[in-house]
Amino acid sequence: MELDDLASRCCSKDRGRGSRATPAYSARGYAIWSSCLLLILGGIVVFGAACGGGGQRDPAYGTVLTVEQALAAQPGEPISVTGAIVATGSGADMQMVLASVLLESYPPQAGGAMLPVAGLDSASLVGLSSTVGRPDLSPVTWSDYWLTLHGVIKNGILEVQGVPQVAEASSGDLQVRFSPVSEPLTAGGTAVWWAFDIQNMGAGAADLTFSSGQRADVVLSRDGVEKYRWSADKVFTQALETVTVASGEILPIVLNDELMVEAGRYDLRATIVAAVGPDGAEPSLLPELNLTVTVY
Repeated sequence: MELDDLASRCCSKDRGRGSRATPAYSARGYAIWSSCLLLILGGIVVFGAACGGGGQRDPAYGTVLTVEQALAAQPGEPISVTGAIVATGSGADMQMVLASVLLESYPPQAGGAMLPVAGLDSASLVGLSSTVGRPDLSPVTWSDYWLTLHGVIKNGILEVQGVPQVAEASSGDLQVRFSPVSEPLTAGGTAVWWAFDIQNMGAGAADLTFSSGQRADVVLSRDGVEKYRWSADKVFTQALETVTVASGEILPIVLNDELMVEAGRYDLRATIVAAVGPDGAEPSLLPELNLTVTVY
């Protein structure tokens, strides 16, 4: 498998909000990694420390810890921890960990240091991938990105008290969500992850038409002046593509970048750059999602 193929995969998932839009390694979900480390070891892809990992400051919880550091933290003290979510099983039998390494076999496995997680509703996280509901595969739900969770350590388990903020909107039967999953965001060229997903809540299929290889965009502005645009330094294939999202399916889109902005407060505008509607019909655009974020 070519590295370019690995860098374009993100799979559909099951968070209890509906079935997932076909498995990873297909063109149905999208992850774009522009600055993280992919190591191929014996046929297994290791998604690891270069994709993010500790050192930022969280105004409420102090320094953001790696999983290794969190395992040594004092019980009962509020902390923030960064890693990849990996959940095995489904429903009441689901068990979650925050892992320092994601081994991208299919489905992926948690690797490196692992911190058990409790009190986290997976539906609160945007852009997860999953094989739940696939009878031919073991049920695993995971993040194709690095995220930060807030909580306290009790009996060696992270009891989650906070997750990255989420913006959502609806357009007809489609529910669109966005989350700056790397919060707290840090200036100076640190890795940042932006996660989207689209769920088809209608009875029929929905067609999304993309005019190029670009799937989404994120813009940061201050006082009406644009300071950052994810797509600004990217090159995309120029080919029309239609993606069909069946009833109940969820399509994830994950973007990665280096955040080259100054510290401060920003207005964030997130968009999925697709037109909605069948061939021959007048297409509509998906709603823009807006948040206010702080870069430290």
